[in-house]
Amino acid sequence: MLLTRLALRPPDDDRGLSAGELTDLLWLNATAADGIRHIHARSIAGRLAVAVFTVASEQAISDYIVQRVCERAIRSVPALRGWTVT
Repeated sequence: MLLTRLALRPPDDDRGLSAGELTDLLWLNATAADGIRHIHARSIAGRLAVAVFTVASEQAISDYIVQRVCERAIRSVPALRGWTVT
């Protein structure tokens, strides 16, 4: 398994979500084909840091998959509109 870390930042006027809520929303936007095995989020300085384990064969593939799942969630979940992946 490979670990990919990134952060999601809410818009300035957003009240934010809890780390648990974000984790649930990411799981809802992941598919079996993404090969995600574990998602963990925690709040750090106005953003939510995310750690994701995948079964990808290379780190670049894992990073790409996690980026796409986060972007998919931002596009499809109203509570994440305006959020950015950093």
